[in-house]
Amino acid sequence: MESNELRIFRAVAQEGSITKAAQALGYVQSNVTARVQQLETELKTQLFYRQRGMVLTPTGEKLLSYAEQILHLLDEAKKAINDSIEPNGRLSIGANQTVSTLNLPQVLAQYHKKYPNVDLSLTTGATDELVHKVLHFQLDGAFVKASVKDDNIVEELVSEETLVLITSPEDLDMKAIYSKPFLMSPVGCPNRDQLESWLKANAINNLRFMEFNNLDAIIGGVIAGLGASFVPQSAIEKHEKLGLLRSFSIPKQYSSAKTFLIRHKAALMTSALDKFIEMVETSTPYHPIISLDFLKMQ
Repeated sequence: MESNELRIFRAVAQEGSITKAAQALGYVQSNVTARVQQLETELKTQLFYRQRGMVLTPTGEKLLSYAEQILHLLDEAKKAINDSIEPNGRLSIGANQTVSTLNLPQVLAQYHKKYPNVDLSLTTGATDELVHKVLHFQLDGAFVKASVKDDNIVEELVSEETLVLITSPEDLDMKAIYSKPFLMSPVGCPNRDQLESWLKANAINNLRFMEFNNLDAIIGGVIAGLGASFVPQSAIEKHEKLGLLRSFSIPKQYSSAKTFLIRHKAALMTSALDKFIEMVETSTPYHPIISLDFLKMQ
């Protein structure tokens, strides 16, 4: 087995398609097909079920686990050899859509200006998707909306912000919100879960939702009169000052939202990632997470 064969195998496993894997790798489709077949011949086993895409067989699942570890070690070796005091190389960051909409673009712009030799990229997605990519070494770090209980994950920083109910400026009473549809992210979003918990605690049922994947679209929808929402206060302060919408506060147990910056425990802490974490900590209201072991020593 060669490392390039393993990279092709991993790409097919991740994409679930020869065509998509070839596009992702920049190879011709026939080359990808031939390399997969060659690997199966060498290992004397079938790695994929070829029905409506490429689905891993149980043996393929086993190989994928080893392939990810091998490729990770090879990539880490290159990073370690090429790493220097001056950040360089590739840095892939992931973020929940809400985080990327708020202050992250400014941090990324500042980082790119200060460290132009770093090939910086941003991927947005849901928390589960981002955690999966961190665990499989597809992202160097990610901003997620919930603490991750996994021994392979390290939480570097945490930020806490306040969520508020927002509605049209003519709604003077919070009760006017309850009959409106709520413009929120899809099921699974922590902010939506907190909103539903608060409403149900107040015996407010029969909720209606309009699902959006973008915070700017949610705020724009509320301003246009589509309904109400539950968003970070920092995201709507300017709009409220302009009289475009009105906000209402709810008890802290439902309105407190945390965002964590996570990374894989086994991933190399390159100078590029180290400087990024440092910049996030100093540029935004993030704070380092102190471990329980450290606290016990005090």
